Amino acid sequence: MKYMTKQEVAEKLRVTVRTITSYTKNGLLPPPRQLGRRLLWLETELDVRILAKTSVLSIASGPAKRPGRPRKVIL
Repeated sequence: MKYMTKQEVAEKLRVTVRTITSYTKNGLLPPPRQLGRRLLWLETELDVRILAKTSVLSIASGPAKRPGRPRKVIL
């Protein structure tokens, strides 16, 4: 049973610390446990939540489309 700090979670997900705060508020990450002034996430809970989200995303989304102007067609 390993606990991870906000910085460690950010490094694992390759996002900023501020994004971790946003993900937690929006319910994308499980709520952290508080030990003194530190917020800690249980690594197994994070792994379960990440796997659940990625499997749903990979099933629901097709190929990604790039936004922007369509290319010119030369006739």
